[in-house]
Amino acid sequence: MNRITRRTLLGAWLLLLTSLAFAQDVKRDVKLTILHTNDTHGHLLPFSYPDVVEANSMVSLVKVRRNIGGVARRATLVKRIKAETKHTTLVVDCGDICDGTPFSTEYFGSADIAAMNAIGYDLATPGNHEYNNTPAQVRKMIAEAKFPLLSANSTVKGTKDLVYKPYVIKEIDGVKIAFLGLMTYDARTYPAAKEAFEMEPPIETAKRLVPELRKQADIIIALTHIGVEEDIELAAAVPQIDVIVGGHSHTLVPKPVLVPRPTDLRPYSVRGAVIVQAHQWGGSLGKLDLTFHKEPADSWTVSKYNGVLLPITSALAEDPETAAVVAKYWEPIKGKFGAEIGKADSDFTEIGDNQAEYNLVADAVREQMGVEFAIENQGGVRAPIVRGVITYGDMVTVDPFGNTIVTFKATGKQIKAILARNRPAVSGIRYVYERGELKEATINGKPFEDDKIYSGATNNYFARFALEGIEDKTDTKKPRLETVVAYIKAKGTIKPSYDGRRIVKMR
Repeated sequence: MNRITRRTLLGAWLLLLTSLAFAQDVKRDVKLTILHTNDTHGHLLPFSYPDVVEANSMVSLVKVRRNIGGVARRATLVKRIKAETKHTTLVVDCGDICDGTPFSTEYFGSADIAAMNAIGYDLATPGNHEYNNTPAQVRKMIAEAKFPLLSANSTVKGTKDLVYKPYVIKEIDGVKIAFLGLMTYDARTYPAAKEAFEMEPPIETAKRLVPELRKQADIIIALTHIGVEEDIELAAAVPQIDVIVGGHSHTLVPKPVLVPRPTDLRPYSVRGAVIVQAHQWGGSLGKLDLTFHKEPADSWTVSKYNGVLLPITSALAEDPETAAVVAKYWEPIKGKFGAEIGKADSDFTEIGDNQAEYNLVADAVREQMGVEFAIENQGGVRAPIVRGVITYGDMVTVDPFGNTIVTFKATGKQIKAILARNRPAVSGIRYVYERGELKEATINGKPFEDDKIYSGATNNYFARFALEGIEDKTDTKKPRLETVVAYIKAKGTIKPSYDGRRIVKMR
């Protein structure tokens, strides 16, 4: 072979390699599947919702409501999907893993971390309820997790030291993807934060950090615990973010929400930020399929997406490894929390303005404390009660916070101001609040007298802000949970009250 022939062949070979490389770069797709959960709140075992739920509520969108969830069943589904998917699959959680069941009151998040380790979670963002623990327990959970916990907006008080890793960058088939963690600013009001940590508003953190991340990564995915409404605000305020996997608002998002990015005119781009969230308690597993696309001399972008919520039902067998982890934590406490304390003849749930589970707690506190009325803050009763046997563990799920009862005396004028300001659940009181004004308010069937003094009770959390300015108050140190349990035991069988005692019309 002469020199000219060699040169010709070498030139042709180099031209072929260049053409192949160019052709690869002309049209290149990379796929990623994200399996996601949020707001599981210690629900490691299966649970049930009431059969009858309010129309248009989040729970009304749940097709199977009895015997759903369970972390061992979730593990089976996760492992099945990972085995069937040829491209990379990541498992992530978006906060509030604990604070809601006996697992949380006994193990303070450690049981949840152990179960997540067994499933093989890759990443997670903590939620505000993780800060309902002590700072030491927060650090313990970080150490126990075999996956990074991410939050860029939580620092150690008095320093600039981050409590968690702010982000991680993973390279997946040549695409550098930054996963950024953001917690709700509300976490600053929780015990661990008050004692040891500080919070920066999440959108401000993202505005500061994302431009720097964009220099290091092709795609930015935010794992947030800020709520779907603030997720939408985040997408608009920081358009460099491509995907938001969220939590905090317990929103059931059946299909991904796309927040448009008007400046992106590329025909192969989805031209916006994709937002998903998977409701609560591990009743479903979110599955988000993403395709990233790159054109020559252009950056990577999300070109396709598809998201679904996969129900966790009894049709899924339990993964043995994860079930063994759950059993390790459940068996020592099963005798206490599995004990029957009474029965419910019907579901206790919310229907319109009627909040049967709140009414139960308020009625129990009023009767057990021997006061004229009781008030309970919205958000302080955490779960419905389904008909049938009630266990002690069920009541911990209803009242997981360890609140104590505060008794107090206040004038009719002060009580009406509390009703107007806070719109609480009540017992012994009936009231109507309409369009910013307290229209009616009675106690034991009679209108309040402004100067008359009445005896009441509430929980110590609500008392801190609802009873401001009221001097005659005493923390009895009596746990609200035990008070409600004693009430149910005394009744034997309880019936829900849907009596219209609290009517609130905001519009």
